[in-house]
Amino acid sequence: MSTSSESRAATEPAPDAPTTVLPAATTTGIWLPGARDPHRSYIATSPVREAAAAGFDILADQLPPVPLTAHASEGRWGADAIGRAVGLLTDLHVDRTSYGWRLTASAGKDERLEDSALVEAFDAIAEYGQSRPGQVQISLPGPWTLVTALSLSSGARVLGDHGARRDVVQAYAFGIAAFTDRIAGLGMQPTVRLVESRLTPVLTGTWPTVSGWASLPAISETQVWAALESTLRHLPPTVLALPNLDPLHLQGKAIPAVEAVQRTGAHAVSVPWASLKAQNWEQAAILAEAGLGVWFHLPSDAGTRPDAVNHWVDRIRTPWSRIGMGAASLRDIGIIAGPELPLSHPPLLDEKHELSPEHNRGTMTIAAGLRRALEEIE
Repeated sequence: MSTSSESRAATEPAPDAPTTVLPAATTTGIWLPGARDPHRSYIATSPVREAAAAGFDILADQLPPVPLTAHASEGRWGADAIGRAVGLLTDLHVDRTSYGWRLTASAGKDERLEDSALVEAFDAIAEYGQSRPGQVQISLPGPWTLVTALSLSSGARVLGDHGARRDVVQAYAFGIAAFTDRIAGLGMQPTVRLVESRLTPVLTGTWPTVSGWASLPAISETQVWAALESTLRHLPPTVLALPNLDPLHLQGKAIPAVEAVQRTGAHAVSVPWASLKAQNWEQAAILAEAGLGVWFHLPSDAGTRPDAVNHWVDRIRTPWSRIGMGAASLRDIGIIAGPELPLSHPPLLDEKHELSPEHNRGTMTIAAGLRRALEEIE
């Protein structure tokens, strides 16, 4: 997908753009709908529409926001999250190789396929959702996660090239902004969830070269935070998804998770519930008290217990109260259910993840029930 400089300018936020904290809500299924069949040369169309239709059916049942969920088309294959991301790059071209996606001088077949997938995803959202205004959360790889996944035409990592890093981050921010602007034009309320799973190796210089025998130099804190901040500045309210709330250890100094999140300018943070240790709950509480939204991502099997809602209320309320937080503050906690973005190449899903519409509705119902229960705590 490419845009002119005029369309880039149209994505610049107004000086008085609101920066309100995201409201607590529930969501399941967390990437743009659609899935690639690895054995064929086209994008499967039925999963796209199935995902959009199921999502807006759930919205009609007053269980917002809409889950834009990919379905596995062959075994454990899922939608290529990096492919969806490169499809949003403006004025940059890509193709896919045996070792993943790389920047190229002109558009190739794989780029055109991803462009078609994004067009189809938007058409499905418009078809099933235009008459049902509400919050739509789109999850995508974060800018640094995308940078680590791309190579130059020579095969070298984009992460190791200052100019290429800058171009990718800028093109990605404009592309996401343009896509969410189109969704807003349908009368919906887009929010963005950026999954940044690779900040630690980027900051500590432990991300491998293509050969795997060496590591690329660390990127300075200043550059990392500046790229995130400039990306978020172009977007609607954004949730930054992190693998945990552990401190970052840089140059012998521990940077608390709270400080790292605040530097990015994110409106909210999501983190897997299973990754939270005692000190992480304290970080989550500090974030909440600072006015940032906090979302907990439930394990994929969260809905398998018959008493799932009561079970998860206890699993969240007990450590929250243990660190001195009032139970009533749980009303502002967001809940996420469903699998995380498949960021591997090829994009394989965890074997225990089921992506059928029935499973999605079930996990969404559990998440929505948990949210209602948290809201009712006195």
